[in-house]
Amino acid sequence: MSLATTIFGRYPLMSRFLIWVLMPIIGMLIYIYFSATRSLPPQVESRSVQHISSKVVVARDINGVANITGEVADDVYFATGFVHAQDRLWQLEVQRRMVYGKLSEIFGRSQLNTDIWIRTLGIYEAAERAWPHLSQEAKASLQAYTAGINEFIATDPTLPPEFTLLGIKPSTWTPIDSLAWAKMFALNLSNGMWSDLRRFAALQKFDEQTVEQLFPKYPKDSPVTVRKEELLPPESIAGLLDIRQTLSSDYGIGGEYVGSNAWVVAAKYTTQGVPILANDPHLGLQIPSLWYTLTQSSDALNAKGMSLVGLPIVVFGQNTKIAWGGTNMMADTQDLFVEQVNPENPKQYWDGEKWHPFDVRTEQIFVKPDFPAFLREPLKPVEVKIRKTHRGPIISDVVDSFHDQPISLRWTALDDEDTTYEAFYQLNYANNWQQFKDALKLYVAPTINMLYADEQNIGYVAAGRVPVRNKGTGNLPFPANDGFHWLGYIPFEDMPTSFNPDSGLIVSANNKIIGDDYPYFLSHDWAQPYRAIRIEEMLMNKLAEDGELDMEDMRTIQADQLNLGALLLKRVLTELLNGDADIGDTLSVVRDWNGEMTQDSVAATLFINWIRHIRQTIYQDELSAYWNQSSKKQHLEFLVQGVSYQQLLTLISSDRDQSWCDDINTEQLEDCRMIVKQALQESLKELTRLMGSDIEEWQWGKVQHAYYTHTPFSEVNILDSLFERSIHSGGSPNTINVASGQFTESDGYKQNFGAGFRQLIQLGAGPARHLYMNSTGQSGNVLSQHYDDMIKPFNRVEYFDLTGTESNEQGLSVLTLLPETNPHLDGKK
Repeated sequence: MSLATTIFGRYPLMSRFLIWVLMPIIGMLIYIYFSATRSLPPQVESRSVQHISSKVVVARDINGVANITGEVADDVYFATGFVHAQDRLWQLEVQRRMVYGKLSEIFGRSQLNTDIWIRTLGIYEAAERAWPHLSQEAKASLQAYTAGINEFIATDPTLPPEFTLLGIKPSTWTPIDSLAWAKMFALNLSNGMWSDLRRFAALQKFDEQTVEQLFPKYPKDSPVTVRKEELLPPESIAGLLDIRQTLSSDYGIGGEYVGSNAWVVAAKYTTQGVPILANDPHLGLQIPSLWYTLTQSSDALNAKGMSLVGLPIVVFGQNTKIAWGGTNMMADTQDLFVEQVNPENPKQYWDGEKWHPFDVRTEQIFVKPDFPAFLREPLKPVEVKIRKTHRGPIISDVVDSFHDQPISLRWTALDDEDTTYEAFYQLNYANNWQQFKDALKLYVAPTINMLYADEQNIGYVAAGRVPVRNKGTGNLPFPANDGFHWLGYIPFEDMPTSFNPDSGLIVSANNKIIGDDYPYFLSHDWAQPYRAIRIEEMLMNKLAEDGELDMEDMRTIQADQLNLGALLLKRVLTELLNGDADIGDTLSVVRDWNGEMTQDSVAATLFINWIRHIRQTIYQDELSAYWNQSSKKQHLEFLVQGVSYQQLLTLISSDRDQSWCDDINTEQLEDCRMIVKQALQESLKELTRLMGSDIEEWQWGKVQHAYYTHTPFSEVNILDSLFERSIHSGGSPNTINVASGQFTESDGYKQNFGAGFRQLIQLGAGPARHLYMNSTGQSGNVLSQHYDDMIKPFNRVEYFDLTGTESNEQGLSVLTLLPETNPHLDGKK
């Protein structure tokens, strides 16, 4: 009897599983792998294509960066579309489906609410309305880019493995898809409506003192009349916040203090005598990155830096004359309005003067059946009724529990005359400060702090439309017809600006951008000032020490992981428990800590986990008494973990009122010292369960990991290990080298938010340099060496050179695009 016969006879079930399940899966994966390797760009390729007028050469360097050279700009934009499709075709497909609200067609019912939300907002329809307001040149760039993407798709290429695994084909691209993706980028950086809903939820249930503690930036004299009317049920608010959570966790859209760091240093302070610009935008972590590094050269175009996949232009970078970078301004550009419905006719709302019919449309959403889809009957399309007022879409229709209380959204990005793309397009051709400002006059959304440098000057412009409200500050959902309407927008000439300040430094880190004497309201939701303070501190210290700054100093600042906000709080906490023998060793570690959130720091782990438990212990009893259903716990946790260091410091160090530290669920009267000690003890137990009893193993880089998630395979067992990437990470929400995420009992701190790229730029004929690093890699193809080759150097805050000083000879690949015909194309530069 053979060995195989013996095994099959002894283990019949396992043998059948091996033959009929495991081996076919292995065979399929091997087939997919060898097929998918053909989806990578060839090393050398020459191709004749339509829609270009002359030869274009794409030379990819050893890091996969595309250097695109052509005679005219639109041919370069065509090639940009072509290489975006070569390297990021799956990403383009996901983005296109997202802006259409068609994710459910390939991902199933888990994405139905996301599709309904996007369609309710009317992202794609708003992009269509914006198209006529663009110049012919801007339209031509989008049309050329679109033609490049579709030319690649038309070659019938071997597709990246995601298409094969999901059994779909790529769809053609349109210019409107690009504009719609720009609006999704605006949605990513707009947090106003979510802040309004959280404030409203708190005001419905808690007294004003509690709300002031949870939202310290909330003005004491703001009206709270809506709270007394009980207009919005808590389950409705939670339903909308669920959508926000899905967008953030699944697609990296939105989040608290989504923003960036950026600063410019005047020529008088630099070693080379030329200004330096530094920039690192902060967004949700994903693989591939949202960004794609490239250079673009033609007769009129010479731009390099970071393009946004889905757009043909450099969003942040430089041309030969100027450099620019940006951060989220944090301005409130979204307001929620409680609409008044006609009691005699529910199809009408009061527009301020008369009853007016809702604008109503019905859309169908096709939903993929659950796995295994091929064994199931097709699902009936979901019909969605979408209502709209003259203010904007009725977002409350997304949640059933709102019933007959419609809530509309007014948002600048939905304006018909949105010329944001035009602004970015013109920035690529701007030659000086005045042209830089002229371009930004056209900018609409999201509001952005734009920093400027040329060979002699530095500057700053607050760009984007910020509403001027008739009354109030838009920090709550207000009745639509009680005078809370918008009067217009802050004139561009009145927006904050700075040019060659005496200080020689301009720093932007999502902090408050102007003093209280500014005549217009901008925001309640500024980021904590710690990053901005630390950047200025490091710049000034270096100047005091050496009298000048160089690119290496900028690298040191971007790598900095000092948690400035933690230093005072850790001193107060350790002094509060001073003398407790049973926790003395732990206290000494935290007491001696220098505030650095480096990967090797045990004290950083102790402090961060301790603070999380303090927040929970102080607040959770009061909040859970009102909002304790399991479906709402994640939003409760968000409120609790958003309490700042300064708020905790104020509460804990107060000698007059320690009622917040009392647990209302116990008969004992707890003071803050008891609560702080209890939190530390619970924290130590938790870390022991997670990391073991050896405290030396509790290093921050072992407890916190950066996760670069993949759509959709981070949610699929086995495939997640193939497509997702993770790495030990340092940093915290308040460090310049930022890191933010969530704690899980099984994995510790999962960083899902951080820098998407870093750039350092210094113009000039002699000393010009452009250093960069993308967060993941240039390619979105998991089989490419450039899929994840930048993760480790990015983690180490290293840089590649985009100025051409790095050798391109090793591993250089060249794509040559030749025109099939030579048509005359209108709008070429």
